[in-house]
Amino acid sequence: MITESLIDVKDFVKGRVLYNEPMKRHTSFKVGGPAEIWIEPDDIDDLRSCLSMAKERNLPVLIVGSGTNLLVRDEGIKGLVISMTSPRLKKIYHGDFKVAVSSAVQTREFLHFLREHNLSGLEFLAGVPGTIGGAVAMNAGVRHYAKKDTWNSVGDFVEEVKAYDFGGNKQIFSKKELNFGYRSSNLRGLAITEIKFRLKKDDKENIAGECNNYLRKKQTAQDLSLPSAGCVFKNPEEAGVSAGELIDRCGLKGRRSGGALISPKHANFIINTGNATCGDIIELISIAKSEVKKKFGVELEPEIKIV
Repeated sequence: MITESLIDVKDFVKGRVLYNEPMKRHTSFKVGGPAEIWIEPDDIDDLRSCLSMAKERNLPVLIVGSGTNLLVRDEGIKGLVISMTSPRLKKIYHGDFKVAVSSAVQTREFLHFLREHNLSGLEFLAGVPGTIGGAVAMNAGVRHYAKKDTWNSVGDFVEEVKAYDFGGNKQIFSKKELNFGYRSSNLRGLAITEIKFRLKKDDKENIAGECNNYLRKKQTAQDLSLPSAGCVFKNPEEAGVSAGELIDRCGLKGRRSGGALISPKHANFIINTGNATCGDIIELISIAKSEVKKKFGVELEPEIKIV
């Protein structure tokens, strides 16, 4: 039920506002209960107004991009869900080796822009779904398609980040103020609006070739046929092998709970076979954690965000 403090939100927002909006429409898992209020800010000023209003009313806020790393509980989300996918939030501009991009831009759009402008360095993001803002917030990265001992992370190329805190206050982080780790950054809990990268020049053909190499590796190794959120767990450093390998060694490939399935192709993927609930997916997450802990003594940590 929409509370009195939420009912007049439309009066304060220029962009789109939806009440009791099903989150399964906005996540790659295609599951999740309703958001009390779904907001698509029209521009940066609109975003700032939404955040300020939420602070004044003591309303919970969740910032989302494309929902590719998000698992929403069946009960839904209280308060405001602010989507950073409005077309008017999308901008890209560049100098010689530096490029600034709005967080709302999809990774595939950004890579296309970089290729067309002969800017290289982020080819490893090819096939990574979602927005560039989400990729930076979680420091997305992959192993080199041919050199297993080489790890590429998006944070290595970031020069500056602009964001707003949940009070509507602008924040600017220089390179030395940014803290990137494995699937982590000090940008969580912020509405990222713009990222500046420093890249290098290369030929379009070389850039396209590198992107295709990463895409082929992803298509070969991962289960992309049904809705999922990619890898569910972080790879545990202490184990020396991937989370997927540990889950596989527990014999859990193909394990099902309701409409959710641990992928027979990649054990670190849980897929929605068509009618899964969040509860089904959480059940498989719990089983995988429990079995890996019991057999190997390793505590798996989710890579996806569960809300």
